[in-house]
Amino acid sequence: MSAGPGDRPRMLLDCDPGLDDAVAILTAAHYGDLVGITTVSGNVGLDHTTRNALAVAELAGLDVPVHRGAARPLVAPAQDAARVHGPTGLGDAVLPEPARSASPGSAADFISETARAVDGLHLVAVGPLTNVALALRNDPDLAGHLAGITVMGGSAGGGNVTAAAEFNVWADPEAAAIVFAAAPAAPVTMVGLDATCQVLFGPPEADRMRASGAPAAALAADLVDYAHRRCLEAGRPATPLHDAVAVIAVTHRGLFTMSRRPVEVELRGEHTRGMTVVDDRPGTEGRGTCEVVRGLQADRVKELIIEAVTAAPAT
Repeated sequence: MSAGPGDRPRMLLDCDPGLDDAVAILTAAHYGDLVGITTVSGNVGLDHTTRNALAVAELAGLDVPVHRGAARPLVAPAQDAARVHGPTGLGDAVLPEPARSASPGSAADFISETARAVDGLHLVAVGPLTNVALALRNDPDLAGHLAGITVMGGSAGGGNVTAAAEFNVWADPEAAAIVFAAAPAAPVTMVGLDATCQVLFGPPEADRMRASGAPAAALAADLVDYAHRRCLEAGRPATPLHDAVAVIAVTHRGLFTMSRRPVEVELRGEHTRGMTVVDDRPGTEGRGTCEVVRGLQADRVKELIIEAVTAAPAT
């Protein structure tokens, strides 16, 4: 089921590392042709997310450009999720200072330039959507140069920051509205909480990762352990790795079931700002512009993520 050489989608990962973003980088590099990483403020501030992306890429031996992106949302004040991801974004893991710095040029410009230079590029956005929205706003033809935009964000059910809103959309709903409106020029897929929360990790999965002896796998295991402790404090028995699931939705799409629905982002509601409103009324199936993930083969997706992070040779 692993993607072979001819099956590896070309991917640009826009992220805010972040515990699960770090695992998403490893997953994208293993199953996809990862052509670049862009960073955005989200789980923690931009300095931390950029350093984390550089450090994880270096640990995994990835020679891909990393570009800094937006330090704040389009309109709203910056928010973060440091209470979940830790003050640096990687829990209590300590990584060496990266040997290289971010590449010159903005994330938005890099997204636009790469979409034109790389045929069949999949833009996989697993943080707040500020960079992607800026790229689309600055380059009106961008959507037509992408094979698709896959968003880890939103939900067809409840949220995880408020009763209605998931963090990535809630953190910059104006940007999310721009991105969802990019369809149908670029196919947009929403991998929301109701999908990602079906794939859960805990100590048994962390032990399997750590047993491989690979440095990147040891990091992933530490991140799972940290996230698991936070979940236990919140009364949940296991942790989802949301962003890695979104990567698998690109590389192994056949493991997911989807429905095409209208999706709008709520911008004004006092209690619903940041909500992704999925129109599930009878007769709307197939009439919308967004593919909404409804189900997935959870055990198989979990195994693929474990395989990805344990694939690096042991030291």
